Amino acid sequence: MTARRAPRPQAAPPARAERQLDPFQIVDSSFVAGAGSLASLPSPVSAEVAFAGRSNVGKSSLINTLLERKGLVRTSSNPGSTRQINFYEARARDGAVFQLVDLPGYGFTRRSKSEKAAWASLIEGYLRGRVTLAAVLLLVDARRGLEEDDLELVRFVEASRDAARRPVELLLVATKIDKVPRSSIRRALDQLSAAAPRTAEGALRRAVGFSSISGEGRRDLWLTIRRATQLGGTGAATPSSAATPSSGAEASSSGAEAPSSGAATPSSGAASPSSDQ
Repeated sequence: MTARRAPRPQAAPPARAERQLDPFQIVDSSFVAGAGSLASLPSPVSAEVAFAGRSNVGKSSLINTLLERKGLVRTSSNPGSTRQINFYEARARDGAVFQLVDLPGYGFTRRSKSEKAAWASLIEGYLRGRVTLAAVLLLVDARRGLEEDDLELVRFVEASRDAARRPVELLLVATKIDKVPRSSIRRALDQLSAAAPRTAEGALRRAVGFSSISGEGRRDLWLTIRRATQLGGTGAATPSSAATPSSGAEASSSGAEAPSSGAATPSSGAASPSSDQ
């Protein structure tokens, strides 16, 4: 009788989850600190990306969507609720670590002049003197476009360039694109780029579309953030300006100078660590 040959063992196919792992997926994120004054800013550690915009632009919802966390940045239905600068840290699956900074929203009028002056001074001091600030993401409602407060912030960031620290890149993000007809998104992004002051080199500023509802633009925005913080060594090409779908479900040193008395940034109306939507 001929002995049967045992079947040769075959390598198990890679698990589906392993095949689809996204190196950009955020695997850990946390609230680091809140600062209500320049003296209470946490010590500078590594490149920071700051998020700025009007009180009702959807800033906290955008950060939660970026970090794949529903409630890390608490949202509020009352504009102007954030009164301090909040710092968050995020780690991606590929090991990249990011420092994200939520600035108080501006343009909210139901605050006293003294409160607005204090918040404006806090924002100015951070933007002007934070040595680890790499980029400012200016969030603009895609339906409303740039307003005078937004333009003031762009001009202030450009005027705050200092040879003593790395150049601060200012990036435009059009939020709430889910509320814009699909056929009009491209035009809205182009109009936003055209309306913004040009870069110091005379180039148009690119605008990234984003929706916290659908997740569109999430990967595109992460690529932008990685390039701004010099962590984009993935060989990825420059993404298109149109929003792209999400790939998955997806304490002592201030580090800032006091702002000059003539500085002009948008009046702030912003609460901690909760933020406006």
